Amino acid sequence: MGVTMLTTNFLKSRTSTRDYKEKQLDDDTQRKIYEIVDAEAEKLGKEDLSFLVNTDGDSVYNALEGVAGYRGIMIKAPAYIALNSLNNNPSSLVKGAYGMEEIITKLNDLGLGSCWITVADVETTVKQSAFNFTDGDVNLLLAFGYPLDEEVHQQRFDNRLATEDLVFLGDFDTQATDEDLEQRGLNDIFDYAKFAPSTHNEQPWRFVIVDDKINLYIEDFKGDVNLIDAGIIMYYIDELGKSLAMTSGWDVNPEISSDKYTYIATKKM
Repeated sequence: MGVTMLTTNFLKSRTSTRDYKEKQLDDDTQRKIYEIVDAEAEKLGKEDLSFLVNTDGDSVYNALEGVAGYRGIMIKAPAYIALNSLNNNPSSLVKGAYGMEEIITKLNDLGLGSCWITVADVETTVKQSAFNFTDGDVNLLLAFGYPLDEEVHQQRFDNRLATEDLVFLGDFDTQATDEDLEQRGLNDIFDYAKFAPSTHNEQPWRFVIVDDKINLYIEDFKGDVNLIDAGIIMYYIDELGKSLAMTSGWDVNPEISSDKYTYIATKKM
């Protein structure tokens, strides 16, 4: 399969679903989902995070309506998955957001659509009533179920920054040109990775290529929401990089500061 087809299929799988059939998940599908989230937590580190599944969609919707949602509107779905961070280590939230993106891919393989839901400003007690947890905090929510409209639509990608505004060579003083990235085989990866969702579509990620490494930073760091943004873009780069056999993982070690650029992670090419 060519690079273009791989890229097209990947971006189609990222279509956000906000309307679902009033159809509960069957027992076999539920079993598969529990296996998926358990395996993801095992891979990322169960001491740092877990993924909480609630297939009683009405109970979650009723608990969160009016206080959480996609752009302020709570999404009604048959089921939800919550990212439960078990400590205050910034890397846990980065890895958790990455893991949630991987879960989205696997839900898509099961014919299920999904949609991110913001819960950053929701009281902990409200989130606990929806997901019955005692340790850590829920930072992120995913609504999922059978799409009401089964036809796959391409996402609209408006107001994207130019790649040269996102990618640099050696330091932040040197923007990477299309020719620079093409020589390294990276132009397609960054041209499409910038379609990743981010908080308020601010596209805060910045990349500095040094020798054979890609260093990820966040510009004007605003807290947990940007750690989530980082995890999402890391997953996009990994998936888009598969066409180039770029299979190394990320070394995640956020260095939170008040500097203009906050370091998050490094990946070898």
